[in-house]
Amino acid sequence: MSDRLSSLLARFSPRAHVDRSGVLPSAIRFGDAGDAGRLHLLRAGAVLSLHPGWSPLRLARASLLFYPRPFAHELQPDEAARPDLVSASIHFDGGSVGPLAAALPSVLVLPLEALGDAQPTIAQLFGEADRALCGRQVALDRLCELLLVQVLRHVIDHGLVGAGMLAGLADARLSQALVALHDEPERDWRLEDLAAVAGMSRARFAARFKQVLGVAPGEYLTRWRIALAQHLLQQGHAVKQVAGEVGYASPAALGRVFATRTGSSPKAWANTRSGNGGNGNSGSASNGGSASNGGNGGKAAPARAQEAATGFAPAASG
Repeated sequence: MSDRLSSLLARFSPRAHVDRSGVLPSAIRFGDAGDAGRLHLLRAGAVLSLHPGWSPLRLARASLLFYPRPFAHELQPDEAARPDLVSASIHFDGGSVGPLAAALPSVLVLPLEALGDAQPTIAQLFGEADRALCGRQVALDRLCELLLVQVLRHVIDHGLVGAGMLAGLADARLSQALVALHDEPERDWRLEDLAAVAGMSRARFAARFKQVLGVAPGEYLTRWRIALAQHLLQQGHAVKQVAGEVGYASPAALGRVFATRTGSSPKAWANTRSGNGGNGNSGSASNGGSASNGGNGGKAAPARAQEAATGFAPAASG
């Protein structure tokens, strides 16, 4: 059995592209179109982040500001303490509606000093940003990706997400069942099997799973399988091969569930994806039930749309 993150990162890993570093001289806006989230690392100074329909965020010490999914915001520098920062676009495999991106809160703010194990990565990232060395861009991008893995560890280890998949992975017992399910989606999982892996009775396991993840174990398994099927289809795997790898006895069996969840057949979905360049916002696994971020002005409708499109609603922050 792998650890809590490896199966997720093997299929839905983040890809970073650092496109801004240094002192921010004036305000800059980031839209919510496309499929990219945004990571800002404030090294010094102060900055205000404004969001339509949300309260502004003011950062006045070294901090990480992370938008896992597209989220319109504007950074305004403090005139008296110009912010020095590194900023990157973030794409998750599976898109902004995939299991990992959707499991994170809409906005995550952490003081850099809280990320103890990540301090060497942070120092090296800022060091690369300061120097025009050969290979700088690649180094910055990979360091950002490493930092995101360390941030995910921190989120799980400190229980920073109150509901959904990452909350389940933070639970000592549920995490064992989730890792087993993530590792072996092709297995014919029964409720008693997952309960045994978690070391719980069937009734206690089912109740705890629903309480923490917002859906029953069987529903979660279906969502995970369809998300994996989409991942494999996007990589060019044949429908027959995909069906076996994600736990369906035949392409027809996969097709029935896939069509119910996405509104199209696996083949049609794959053709659409190959035609739109892999943008992660088109027709993923369906139906709600996971915990969401709750209504707030400008993001309530996008949150509902995301859940309708994927089955993985945006996570609630704890």
